[in-house]
Amino acid sequence: MQLDKLRLDLRPRSNAQGLDLGFALLHAGGADVWRAWLALWLPLCALAACISWYWPDNALGWLLPWWLRPLLERAPLHVLARQVFGDQANWRDALRAWPRELGGGWFRMLTWWRPFMAGRGLHQPVWVLEGARGAVATARRATIARGGSGLSAFTFGVVCLGFELVLMMGVLSLLSLFMSNESPDPFALFSARDAAPWQAALSTLAWGLAGAIVGPIYTACTFTLYLNRRATLEAWDLEIVLRQLRAPARQAGARRLAGLLWGAPLLALALALAGTPPPVQAATPAAAPTADSTVQCAPPKSVVQNKATGRAADASPQQAEARRQLDQVYAHEDLRGYRCEEQWEWRYKSAKQEPKPKTEVLLPDWLGAMLAGVLKVALIVGAVALVAWLLWRYAAPLRFTFAAAPAPKLATEIGGLDIREESLPADVAGSVRALWQQGQQRAALALLYRATLSRLVSRHGLQLHQGATEGECLAQARQAQARGSLDSASLELAGQATTLWLNAAYGARWPAAETVNALCAHWRAHFEREAA
Repeated sequence: MQLDKLRLDLRPRSNAQGLDLGFALLHAGGADVWRAWLALWLPLCALAACISWYWPDNALGWLLPWWLRPLLERAPLHVLARQVFGDQANWRDALRAWPRELGGGWFRMLTWWRPFMAGRGLHQPVWVLEGARGAVATARRATIARGGSGLSAFTFGVVCLGFELVLMMGVLSLLSLFMSNESPDPFALFSARDAAPWQAALSTLAWGLAGAIVGPIYTACTFTLYLNRRATLEAWDLEIVLRQLRAPARQAGARRLAGLLWGAPLLALALALAGTPPPVQAATPAAAPTADSTVQCAPPKSVVQNKATGRAADASPQQAEARRQLDQVYAHEDLRGYRCEEQWEWRYKSAKQEPKPKTEVLLPDWLGAMLAGVLKVALIVGAVALVAWLLWRYAAPLRFTFAAAPAPKLATEIGGLDIREESLPADVAGSVRALWQQGQQRAALALLYRATLSRLVSRHGLQLHQGATEGECLAQARQAQARGSLDSASLELAGQATTLWLNAAYGARWPAAETVNALCAHWRAHFEREAA
């Protein structure tokens, strides 16, 4: 990703602000987004309306667009992803690229995820834009969904579904006002029994109209929520500022390189002209290529037989040379009497056979009934097993168990720093001062930071997951202090150690020696008193 071409002001925001950013993205350039969505959605809704017309009592009419909708959302995502980084991608490019972007996650999107995963828009970029598959995609989806992003995407999907239902009911209520002859009834289409085919098709079209309006909004908002989560995890705002600071130096270097590139060819040309020898005339002209130099083939049998039977033996070497020259002349494509061409042929040639008449195999009645019973039992068992597996896999709050809940697994590494107790020296504050006096400022602040996290995890039971950032660790400490499981002095020490480490690690801003010594003294007094 070329972050210097980013058109959005990406910085760590809350999940609600990340969702709201999608409306601004659509307002800036959403015409092609809606065109890419409607180019796929409207034909599918037209097909669904025809199905509802011919089979009014069948739910396939509205079920087909609902089922295929996750795959259609990848076309507007293609346009949004390229517009964010300044590329001019229109809806035609999205439709051409859409078949290639269907891979990855399509099976779960159309099976067990479809009824329950309302926040699927947060995970679509992992497959479509990052190209992740298998275990890598699973790990990426788990990382993106942390920090409340998954819950926010799910809630927003439920809200979009409710808004679609409100729009559909509004359209049907408006049409119902023009259907009643005696008194206007806004619920005529809802209360009608044994509806006519056109009424079923009209209901399907009303739902399709609501989906046409809400579909791009859902895709854009969940996409900006995904971008907000990545900006938080990967510190895109800091990277953009650093690239802007490095741009002047890069431009100066580019100007010097351009001067060298212009001067080097001129110098090489001058040296080449100075040492070039005089031209030499060719001794003989090159032979022109023959017409049959590209395609070679053996002559037909008739030509070979005529040449073998109709020619006498050579009487002299001169006659042999003359015949050889004549053979070269007649070997030309226009005079040799046959032409070499390439064509496709079946590898296995066989005569056309008459189609065999179909023979119907009639099964006995008892065998057909037995097979039907076995198939029915197999389908019921399979359905029960699928429902049980889904409940076990995705409904953890509904599991009933008498065993005690296992103790949460504490993190052993944060940001590449080992926070285990056994990895720390006995005197942390003394070791930090020694490293600082030896000129190893980064190692000293890293030791102080990871020792602080180690104390919070081991002595206060702070729940830190693997892969958490510095900001997430500090946020977890604030939540623990709000719950009463962490005292304010420990939170203050954690905040000071985190600030010093972030300034040093990412900004190369080192504190004064007095600040480090004071913090080490405070750290030693607090944790030794706590241990006592």
